[in-house]
Amino acid sequence: MNLLVTLLATSLLSQLPQDAKVLDLGDGYSRVVTATYSVELPTGWDISSETRWGQRKAHPNGSNGELGIMTAPPGQQSWDELYHTSLFFILREKKGKPTPYRLGKTSDGLETASFEVVDRQGFAARRYILIRNVDGRLLALSVHVPNREADKQWSAHFERLLRTARFIKQPL
Repeated sequence: MNLLVTLLATSLLSQLPQDAKVLDLGDGYSRVVTATYSVELPTGWDISSETRWGQRKAHPNGSNGELGIMTAPPGQQSWDELYHTSLFFILREKKGKPTPYRLGKTSDGLETASFEVVDRQGFAARRYILIRNVDGRLLALSVHVPNREADKQWSAHFERLLRTARFIKQPL
């Protein structure tokens, strides 16, 4: 009986999105599959539904940290334009000193631009990676590390998010 109560309480405390499928992978992470992308997030975290502007957030209950995923339709913006547009919204939310962006590629060969926003103590608590699919769609991944002591753990979650992010093929 106690196990049943624990399972019910856990399921009620954890918010799962209504607009995505969540599959527990059995290794402490769950695959979240939407109409346009899939990612892996820590199991048991609260995962929001996607907002009308394409944003979804995930965090453990009671934490100030979060992982974020945001989508954008195909476009022709340069990395400079995407970086400056991103910073406009990021710095409106919370001030900080942005680092220059760095270009790279995912393990699947997709183009990326990554950058951080450093706080007053010199800590890069907010980190961002923009991924451009071959069809021009964008996926913006972010992590807000709650404090320096949690950096290693949150960096591992962010790395898993990046490593597992996949665009879902769209019908023509």
